[in-house]
Amino acid sequence: MAPSHLPTRILVVDDEPRVLRAVSRVLERDYEVHCAASPPEALEWAASFAPDLALLDVRMPVMDGFELRRQLAASHPEMDVILMTGSLTEPDAHLIRAIEEGAFYFIQKPFDRRVLQTLVRRCLELRKFRSLANRELARLRIAQGRLLPQDVPSVPGYALSFRYEPFYYATGDYLDFFPRTDGSLGVFVGDGCGHGPSASMLMATVRALLHTQPDVHREPGPALHALGKTFAGLVPPDLFMTAIYLLLESDGRVSWAAAGQDPPLRLDAAGGIAPVDLKANGLPLGIDPEQAYVTVTGRLAAGERLFLFTDGLYEARDRSGREFGRGRLQSTLRQLAGLPLDRMTQALVDRVKDFLEGSDFEDDFTVVAVERIGEGK
Repeated sequence: MAPSHLPTRILVVDDEPRVLRAVSRVLERDYEVHCAASPPEALEWAASFAPDLALLDVRMPVMDGFELRRQLAASHPEMDVILMTGSLTEPDAHLIRAIEEGAFYFIQKPFDRRVLQTLVRRCLELRKFRSLANRELARLRIAQGRLLPQDVPSVPGYALSFRYEPFYYATGDYLDFFPRTDGSLGVFVGDGCGHGPSASMLMATVRALLHTQPDVHREPGPALHALGKTFAGLVPPDLFMTAIYLLLESDGRVSWAAAGQDPPLRLDAAGGIAPVDLKANGLPLGIDPEQAYVTVTGRLAAGERLFLFTDGLYEARDRSGREFGRGRLQSTLRQLAGLPLDRMTQALVDRVKDFLEGSDFEDDFTVVAVERIGEGK
């Protein structure tokens, strides 16, 4: 079925009737144009008119164009805006403010009709491309979400919990579980460099290798070596993925190997955190196909926990630029140690979000928590 081609709707707001008439004459042949002589009238009309683009005068009674843009954007977040002014006072300052506050551009009155036509046409062209890109990225997010686990597996002697969140439409983080015939469980956590489609391509490549190459699943060190050797031949030389491979065995034995990623944090039942050994960490996957990785081994007692995470969690920054940091991550885990495992995992993510004070994460993040609950439980 062919898409419908509805006319582009443009809202023009100016308290000067001659400007409204002039802009309408220039644009009405190609677009559906509605003119409003005041911000209140514009807000009333926008509710039903749903403009694709608004041309707003900066200096008007009741409220200026900047405030009108903010109010219109609250109900029409996809609307583009071009600001207009006839003031000769500080035009550069108006231009900078307009762009900083999210306007497409700023135009000085009086303006040539061809300038206005070209600016509007260019704005709408970019709007069309942005809409297409957003649709495709939304499809990518849905498709990629089906490649990631939705639930934790059942493994004798352990409880598991995880959280992940993409920074963009699609994530470069990759989490997966690989049950083995002997009852053990492989856990993989990776973090592709960059953001968006390129990072998600790295994630999909690693997932395909782990799911189609059963010989990869060995002890953690050899597993990362085998994976990295194949991965390096499939991706561009400037792309890589940090990773950790963890193996949980039914008797409480655990082993792991790391490729440029933080090793797991080990918590005892009282919340004490074992010293972190970084010497066993190797290069990220994709940098050196011959890189060997060291397997670190240990045994978890009942009540002990392991936390695996990608750097998007502790590199989160608040509005002043302060990083959450590894130190605050460890202290937060100590404070939350008395909670059940899944509640603790969620509480950790909530603490980081509270630290952001409304800011957004600047990277994907993944958290995996493991607790030894005793054999056969």
